[in-house]
Amino acid sequence: MDIRHLITFQTIARLASFTKASEELSYSQSTLTIHIQAIERELNGKVFERIGKNIIITELGKELLSIADVILTAHKKIEMLKKAEFLNESAIKIGAQESVAVYRLQSIINRFQQDNPQVKIIQVLGQKAELTSKLLSSEIDVMCVMQPQQENDNLIAIELAKEKMGIVGTYSQLQMLDDLENQSTVFIYPKSDCSYRKTFDNYLGKYLGNRRNIIEALSIEAIKQSIVINSGISVLPYSTVEIEVASGKMSFFELDLSRDDEVSTQLVYHKNKWFFPLLREFTDYLVHEMSMS
Repeated sequence: MDIRHLITFQTIARLASFTKASEELSYSQSTLTIHIQAIERELNGKVFERIGKNIIITELGKELLSIADVILTAHKKIEMLKKAEFLNESAIKIGAQESVAVYRLQSIINRFQQDNPQVKIIQVLGQKAELTSKLLSSEIDVMCVMQPQQENDNLIAIELAKEKMGIVGTYSQLQMLDDLENQSTVFIYPKSDCSYRKTFDNYLGKYLGNRRNIIEALSIEAIKQSIVINSGISVLPYSTVEIEVASGKMSFFELDLSRDDEVSTQLVYHKNKWFFPLLREFTDYLVHEMSMS
């Protein structure tokens, strides 16, 4: 049965008038009559009776109306999905490492939500391995992480920004790379599952020797605090210490990375992920804003 015919039938039943239904639907009365006749042929019975100037719904019509109300309500929901009206009320769930959330994502999310106040964006913070597990189980829609290359065949990665990696220390402690030879220097490791722990090992490992003064920190902020408190040395992305370097509080010596050690901030999603309209709009915005930074 044609949806248009059911809409015509429902409207006539609600208004109890062909004339009023014609005005509301912008159909001619002859078109309405054709729609109702089509329904009655299919059901082999009358859905309306004319008694004088009155339109009376029959018992068959009442049965059809209860069914039509359900069908047309479902149809309206489908149309809302097509227009993304329903999805605009949904939440976008983004997984992110702390460093990416603080130094890369937050300002972009804030600007997007200023233009789209109805959008709810949930950030799920965690380490790469934890976020990857959530992505594969559809607990999050996408994730943004700093990493060398994406190695999972089920995931697709889009490079958002290359990360300039460097050896970092307080300006008083690290004025030249020769200062790394100082045996009293504290080396501050990122966690073993950190995406650029390998970069740390490759470029600072030769200075470690038999030192005992090594600290392992749990986060970017913990590393930065340890650098300040312990006059330590670490390897960090420039984006995370840009303010401190610009103010002269920290020194930064950029590393000439091999291709295998290059790190970038990436947008990662499952290869079979369906990007509903709102999610597509946000990720397109994210890619554009990152390219401009």
